[in-house]
Order: sequence, then structure tokens, then C-alpha cells
Amino acid sequence: MKSSNFFIIIFLLTILGGLTFFKGGFSKPKTNAEAPKASQSQVLYDRAQYLDYSEKNFASSQKTGRTLLFFAATTWCSNCVELEKQIKTHISELPNDITILKVDYDNDRETKAKYLVTMQTTLVLLDGNGDEIKRWIGTGSFDDLMENIN
Repeated sequence: MKSSNFFIIIFLLTILGGLTFFKGGFSKPKTNAEAPKASQSQVLYDRAQYLDYSEKNFASSQKTGRTLLFFAATTWCSNCVELEKQIKTHISELPNDITILKVDYDNDRETKAKYLVTMQTTLVLLDGNGDEIKRWIGTGSFDDLMENIN
């Protein structure tokens, strides 16, 4: 009786193993390079061109002589969220010498005061010396952003 139970267990394990094999269960695990991206439609962007505002990011961008664009954004503003999404999607269309620094409108009172930002979606374009070139209120449109920086 014991040997028949043993063979039944082996038989069942063999069947289960075969089912797993046919479902792809024995394929080698995917490495990070082979794993699908979180969102196949999400475009990868140059993170050096779109950064959260900090004194360090400001200084390093300014050292290279890059034009800076302050983007005063919030998480609750639909125009801010949409513009950020479009910036990330179309970042490769930006001129190579521009860095966008996202300013936390709700919490970064010092930077808002320094650059006289009174409304979310305010965009302030600065030259490599930190002097203001242009200022406008964004509408959530990347085309509008491009028109204003050119």
C-alpha cells in the first residue's frame, strides 16, 4: 500500500509539473533588463533637463550656463499635473541648453518669494546668469511652453 501511495504522489507531481511547464512556469526568470517597463507608453526622459528645485540643482545648472525655467507646480492643480506629464513625454523636444526646475508651490515659500511667484503654473525663464527673461502662467500645454521659450 505504501509503494502505491508513493507512485500516486509521484504521478500527481509529474502531472502538475507538466502543467506548469506548458504554462511557462519553468522559463528562466527575467532579469531587470528583460522585465517589461511599468508603462510601455511612458517615454523615458533626460532627468538632467527636468529636476525638482533645490539650491544644488539650481547652482549646478547655472554653472553650465544653461537657461533655467522655473515651473511652480502643485499636485492638486490639474493644469500643473497635465503640463508635467507633457514635459516628461516631450522632453526630447526641448532645447538641449534648458533645464526645468520644478518648484513646490505649496511648500517652497522662499523660492516663491525670491522670484515673485503668486500663482501655481507660473513659469519663469532665466538666463544662465539667473536674470529673468520671461514670465507667464502655464495652461497645461507643451506647445505653449515651447512657444514661450523660443
